[in-house]
Amino acid sequence: MGTVVQAGSITQSMLPAFSVPIPRQLPPGVRDFTGRAKALADLDVALSASETGSAVAVVEGMGGVGKTSLVTHWAHRAADRFPDGTLFANLRGYGPSAPLEPAVVLSGFVQALGVSPGQVPADKDALVGLYRSLLADRRVLVVLDNAASAEQVRPLLPGTTGCAVAVTSRTTLTGLRVTDGAIGVAVAPMPAREATVLVRGVVGGRRADTEVAMVAELVALCGGLPLAVRVAACRAASERHGGVAGVVAGLRNQRDRVMGLSVSGDERSAVQTVFDLSYHRLTVEQARVFRLLGLHPGPEFGVPAIAALTDLGERVAYRMLEDLADLHLVEPVGTRRYRLHDLLHAYAVTRAEADEPGKSRKRATWAVVTWYAQAADVADRVAFPALPRAQVELPRVAPVPVFDREEALAWFDTELPTLSVAVRIAHREQVWAAAVVLAGVHRVVVSQPRAWWPSRLAAETAGVAAARAGGFRQAEALLLLRLADSHRLVQSWDEAYEHCEQALRLGRELEDVMTICNATSGLGLVRLSQQRYTEALQHYLDALPISQATGQPRLEAVVECNLSEIRVALGQYGQALEHAERELVLRCQAGDELGEAYALYGIALARWKLGDHQVAIDTGERAVEKFSASGATSRFAVGALELLASVHTELGLHDRAIHTLRAMHALMVEFGDPRADEVVLRLRDLEAAAPPESAAGGTGGEG
Repeated sequence: MGTVVQAGSITQSMLPAFSVPIPRQLPPGVRDFTGRAKALADLDVALSASETGSAVAVVEGMGGVGKTSLVTHWAHRAADRFPDGTLFANLRGYGPSAPLEPAVVLSGFVQALGVSPGQVPADKDALVGLYRSLLADRRVLVVLDNAASAEQVRPLLPGTTGCAVAVTSRTTLTGLRVTDGAIGVAVAPMPAREATVLVRGVVGGRRADTEVAMVAELVALCGGLPLAVRVAACRAASERHGGVAGVVAGLRNQRDRVMGLSVSGDERSAVQTVFDLSYHRLTVEQARVFRLLGLHPGPEFGVPAIAALTDLGERVAYRMLEDLADLHLVEPVGTRRYRLHDLLHAYAVTRAEADEPGKSRKRATWAVVTWYAQAADVADRVAFPALPRAQVELPRVAPVPVFDREEALAWFDTELPTLSVAVRIAHREQVWAAAVVLAGVHRVVVSQPRAWWPSRLAAETAGVAAARAGGFRQAEALLLLRLADSHRLVQSWDEAYEHCEQALRLGRELEDVMTICNATSGLGLVRLSQQRYTEALQHYLDALPISQATGQPRLEAVVECNLSEIRVALGQYGQALEHAERELVLRCQAGDELGEAYALYGIALARWKLGDHQVAIDTGERAVEKFSASGATSRFAVGALELLASVHTELGLHDRAIHTLRAMHALMVEFGDPRADEVVLRLRDLEAAAPPESAAGGTGGEG
């Protein structure tokens, strides 16, 4: 009899041996933060209740009034009160992109708290429960910046003593006060005294002392808004702008110019005035780069994307962005990476519409979405080299990064929100080729927590429409099949089946045997996922001769694999074995080692059902070894381990069954399989039934 892979060896080879670092996600504080003593004290009071209950503070105020800087400063100062970490998220309630879904934020938070991506639950309620369980008995500060509504915030509240939540929003989140006991902290424009201190910190004490009256007027013209004060003071610090007096003179003139567009008494007119002044004092090249940033699909960007957007070389684009950062018109957020404040983004959009010719705006939009399509295509080819992709030619716009696989996946993690916006823009602006490619690379979303999956559906829907409009019929067929699978994964069975039928019709029109085969198999997979086995069997029997005609052994092997699974479900074990054995030969021909593990599992399952226990054990162990050697896909070893545990139990080999179930449980926990708790119950029953002489212990031991 073969040796069963013991629980200890499986666990040691699959579970990472490292401790999770305490999350410290706060962005850097403002170096020269000034004043706000009352608001800081109010936050101290509002969040001191975390020691005895839940504490939620909502920092409210208009855009540009300094809410984020205030909360970030307070949070850094209070970090020692929260030894278990600080979590931070920009909820994007106001800005160029849509507000973040709470599930997306929760996915990031639970991973920061030590949960692997595979363990993140798909169900939103389960995700909220996991998040709150992780925070139980911990002291963590959660900062939720730029919230749109109480509904967006509520799932992100810990709901336990010891934790505190600071929320910033431009609106009064009354619902949080009424139902969640939140305390409001109002942030008004800075008093003149504090704003003067801020100006002195930027321009220097000597200059401020020689232009006291001008500093006072500059503060008044900026309406006490820190964002406006900082931008204006930064300009005043430069000799070439005539010092404080020169900036004040410009602000007076600009204020006259925009007053007709401003609401009386609305401090936002100060922001408009300051932005106008700063914009009109930029060089021609700087101004063009700034306004084109309003056309970028998202608030964050790197130098290469802006080089494409502006039709400048990377060196020049980098210099322009650094100039804009020095003027506080963009914010550096990483190496050669920047963010545009949502107010500045909105202002850049208006400047682009007013000052950039329509033809130039169209070119810039075309260039940036095409560049993202190019870069995403390169990353996709590196990350998923063996998978089919849309064969659409893209014009070369600007150089794209060179990736290894780890870098490609990291790039997707960073740029996924931008790519999701870019595909919508490409479709809207009729940049069909870019829309098709951007839709195709959204397959990477499957490796993300399920909260991101709706973005894949939206992207592929736009991609199908773009492929049709652009006449990319092969790409249309591929994206229809991708869209069908996306619907299948969220159990939208009718939509999944319909898209497979559309792909099948298109494949027949094109006389494309690969599309016909994949579409026919897709119909079978939908029915198999629904456990409608008789219908699934017919679809796969139809697909088998088509797969043989493609000359692709791997494609034929996949059909044989699913036929074996269906035959087992229908109790046709002899035929299931024949399919699995043919599959193994085909997998070997294709050099598909992971596929060989699937085939071995199918053979073991059929042998067990036929009563050939020894061969089932030997073959099942070989399957586990191959699955375990496959890295990230080792999670698929669960089925083979479950099979071995069932065979051992049937034979009365309790110790071996228990060891195998422990290994199976460890693997399910690592990859977030929701059935892990069921295995614990099965282990307890098996241990209770084990004979006294058995060496079986508790579920925490090793073999």
